[in-house]
Amino acid sequence: MQSCGSVGSLEKNKTTKMFKDNLIKIKGGSYDDIKKALKQWIMLYSNELGNNIKFELYKIEQESYMIVADKRLNNEKFNYLINYLRHPEEIEYKIDIEGYTTAREEKTYSKRLLNKKIIVYVPNNDKEYDNVFVTTEDSETYKIDFSGKVTLQNESKTFFTPDFDTTLLQRPERISLNKQEIAEIEKEKSKNRLKKKFRFILSLIVTLIFINYLSLVIIPQKEIGSITTFTLIFSVGVWFHSDYKMLRIDKYFLYCFIIAIADLLYGIMINKYVTLIDFSFYYFCFPIIFLIIQKPLRLYFIRKLDREPIVEKESSGWDVVYNISLIILPVGIILAIANFM
Repeated sequence: MQSCGSVGSLEKNKTTKMFKDNLIKIKGGSYDDIKKALKQWIMLYSNELGNNIKFELYKIEQESYMIVADKRLNNEKFNYLINYLRHPEEIEYKIDIEGYTTAREEKTYSKRLLNKKIIVYVPNNDKEYDNVFVTTEDSETYKIDFSGKVTLQNESKTFFTPDFDTTLLQRPERISLNKQEIAEIEKEKSKNRLKKKFRFILSLIVTLIFINYLSLVIIPQKEIGSITTFTLIFSVGVWFHSDYKMLRIDKYFLYCFIIAIADLLYGIMINKYVTLIDFSFYYFCFPIIFLIIQKPLRLYFIRKLDREPIVEKESSGWDVVYNISLIILPVGIILAIANFM
């Protein structure tokens, strides 16, 4: 790839004719990492990008790439793309990146930059991660903060336009916004997040049980034993009630049912053999009774209203009835069992 400066009016007119909006030059990194970072950004903004928006990724030479972004990509999103490619998530590389476009949006830039051709880049020493720098065709450099602040910089950078001919390059890989593919990837990511969250909370509960048993049996500490016992009583039930999306997956519902049984058996054991503190093992019944009620109640709700119940704060109507029932019914059953026994 060649480049030409903007010295002299004739040369400036020449580069103006060759200028192409939403062009990105990258040096460094691997092709696969650049492609991965681009696809990650597309997924990140999939709900805000237009349908069928396309990007062309060219490999120019070893560790040298070019992206031609869709013309519909506005200034704000173009800046976000430059910033993300410079600082992608879960990708380690060192690259130099420059984007070429025209400042058209006053909300992103300012009136003094409008309709000027600009180079958008992120300096190698950037530590803020929420801005880009632009150099105008007048060779003025500005810092564009993503909060909306535009400040003139003392930094000197010469404006130039890359001279390229895509006909001389290998055919690009076209990367488009595929809603179905993105939905599948998001679904898989959601499963992985759920798995990590489940394991993390379960490890906390196991640790809590260990500390509780230690303070009640091995090294008796009444205060610690009381705190950990009542924390354990409420934590499992609160976890199941708050993590309602987890219970929609049969596999995790089964896991939770096993955990609830183990929690109940542990409660019965310490209630029978530990005299350090006084409590009723009936409290440990809440998680398993909650699960026994939750699944059929949820399925009945879906069958009647043809949708999942809303558990968040904005729930109303039958959703409120559903949420209240998940608290009142288990508590009522526990009180009835306690009175009967």
